[in-house]
Amino acid sequence: MAPDPSSSQTPPLADQVIDWLLLLRSGRATQHDYAEFLAWRDANPQHNNAWQQLTGTLGGATFGRLGDSYPAGYDSDLPPLELQPVSHARRRFLGGAALLAAGGMSAAYVGNMFFPLGSLASDAATGTGERRRYMLSDGSELLLDARSRIDLNYTANTRKLKLLAGAVTVAASTDDKRPFTVETAEGTIRSGGSRYMVRQQPHRTLVVAHDDPITIETLAGAHDTLRPGLGVRFDAVRVGVPRAELAAQSAWEDGLIDARGQPLGEIVQALRPYYSGSLRVSMAAGGLPVFGEYPLDDVNATLRTLEGDMPIDVRRFTPWFVTIGVVSA
Repeated sequence: MAPDPSSSQTPPLADQVIDWLLLLRSGRATQHDYAEFLAWRDANPQHNNAWQQLTGTLGGATFGRLGDSYPAGYDSDLPPLELQPVSHARRRFLGGAALLAAGGMSAAYVGNMFFPLGSLASDAATGTGERRRYMLSDGSELLLDARSRIDLNYTANTRKLKLLAGAVTVAASTDDKRPFTVETAEGTIRSGGSRYMVRQQPHRTLVVAHDDPITIETLAGAHDTLRPGLGVRFDAVRVGVPRAELAAQSAWEDGLIDARGQPLGEIVQALRPYYSGSLRVSMAAGGLPVFGEYPLDDVNATLRTLEGDMPIDVRRFTPWFVTIGVVSA
């Protein structure tokens, strides 16, 4: 909930700012919430100063660059992954994480437990173990995978989405005639409104076309068209060979991993955004092929199943540190 200015015990100003920060970054804020936020911010110069100081520390205007970055409503047929009510301890944790960032210290491990600090300055983002659906003001729909970040740039002539991390599935509204493009570190994806998935990977982009053909252009200017039901990877120079089995890489939309012979290292990589801790796999175990469907939302259950199906040994040193190796002879 937003801070209650009528409460007889008003929280300290730092806690109020963190509360607003979490609400506006949650993807659940309504237009009424935004109006309340603006009223709170403008009611007292100290409120505005505190807000500007925090958002400046985090590297951007956390309220968002444009209204389109906030959902007009929220509806999802996914299993609920509810954002828990903000506790006093969590406010203190986030405030401490912000101070660590301001002091140049690493808050990566702590941030991984809940919501990566870098996500706070993005137009839309998800935390660990969280998928979220956004309905934009133009009627477009986005589904973000766990630990994903995007920025939006809507102008009079264009609609642009920049994928900063993770994956997004786009269903661009055809009622709006402005072209809709997705930009990654390697190039641009264009579509006339069909549904497609884009994932930012290290030094390459993965794209899966769901309904209609989509156009891909690399930073070097190479072009290709991806037909529906296929997936392809491309780097900054060239587009790879489209393959039907890559379409299974979009199974995260349904909360699943659909393994069709991928090495275990890739499966572990897909699990990491859903695990509040460290998952490490040895080189020998990471090369083993995996087949079958596994749930993303219960990483421990998936690890137990993999351990039962494969010659691997899963060791849990703490609830937040897991290593995976080949079973000893």
